[in-house]
Amino acid sequence: MSQGVRVMLCLAVATTALAQGPSRPPHLLSAQVPADPFNVQSGGIAAVDVTVDATGSVTSAALVQDVAPYGEMLRGAVQGWKFEPAHDSGHAAPSRVLVLGFFRPPMLTFAAPERPRYKDTTAPPEIPWPTSVTVPPYPPGALGSGKVILEVDVSAAGRVTSAHVLSPASGFDGAASDTARAWSFRPASRSGRPVDARAYLVFSFIGTTR
Repeated sequence: MSQGVRVMLCLAVATTALAQGPSRPPHLLSAQVPADPFNVQSGGIAAVDVTVDATGSVTSAALVQDVAPYGEMLRGAVQGWKFEPAHDSGHAAPSRVLVLGFFRPPMLTFAAPERPRYKDTTAPPEIPWPTSVTVPPYPPGALGSGKVILEVDVSAAGRVTSAHVLSPASGFDGAASDTARAWSFRPASRSGRPVDARAYLVFSFIGTTR
């Protein structure tokens, strides 16, 4: 399966509007996730803090957490994404989105680090950030490599209340969905108060053969 993924709907972002009051988060209209480098041996979480203006264009993309070579790959990709902008009281508004990808290394089993980096990463309070992460298992019946894109709702208590696959069906969908539902987050906040947020996660599976 090709690792490069092009979508025309929401993808791999956690969203909260900058504006106060009733709001509607931005929606991704078009995006491309590039293929992973052929000889990569690493894995982990890469995350980018993205600013989307009131026209739906990306105006900045800053790394929140890097894992080589995925952080710069993800940061470069999101700069070409196009959004339907967030809305506040019926008006388009700027917003912040967290683009987060979990990249498995190219092996069926591996030891998780004793102290994962995400636990020591300080993310902006406007976006949710994971506090408890489980590794997506490589499904026994799956072949090769692939990416699964999930729409995830994170409650003000930091719990995942729903997880829906947005990418084309594959043998990795169940593992990705079950994993996302097991994650916990530090919720997004607005004016110092925790709020519900929608998150998009991309899980990348690299097979031992491609």
